[in-house]
Parts: sequence; structure tokens; C-alpha cells
Amino acid sequence: MADTSPLNDALGRLRNVFCRMAGAELTDTDLAALAQLDHEECRILLGVLQEIGAIERRRRHVFICRPSSWWTSATVRPEPVPQPRQRYLTRLARAAS
Repeated sequence: MADTSPLNDALGRLRNVFCRMAGAELTDTDLAALAQLDHEECRILLGVLQEIGAIERRRRHVFICRPSSWWTSATVRPEPVPQPRQRYLTRLARAAS
């Protein structure tokens, strides 16, 4: 499986939580814990997801994702993390010798 960027990984974790608990009202603190994300980073992502219509904010710090949300059924394509070029590995290998 290809490595993914930290942003895609965090969004994937949040999406998994919302898919498993579709229709449940969850606080930002609960979501951060369930997705194993930093609380502040999670709040930022939740704000963006609300702005684009993927989730709804019910009350202050309470979010819900409807089972019919486009976000839960969307296909997520992992974005590969750039790997160091071979020439750098060769130089490192020479320096280590």
C-alpha cells in the first residue's frame, strides 16, 4: 500500500469514524480521540469539512455525518508521499562506506 500524506491520513481517519458511526452526534473531542488526532488539528479539519458540506455542525462542537452524505460514499485516492531520489541514496550509501 502506498504511503499517504499526513493530511490524507487524518481525513481518512475522520471519514472512517463518521462511516462507522453515521448519524451519531459526536463532539470534536470525541472525534479527535476516536480518530487518534491532535484536538486542534481535528477542529480545523472539522471546520473545513463543515464548510464544504461533508458534515453538519449541530451545536457548538457537535458534528454529525448523515449516512447519505456524499463524503461517506466518495472514493478517496491516496496521494503518494514523494520518496527521495535514488541519487541521494547513492551518495548516502557512499558516505556510509
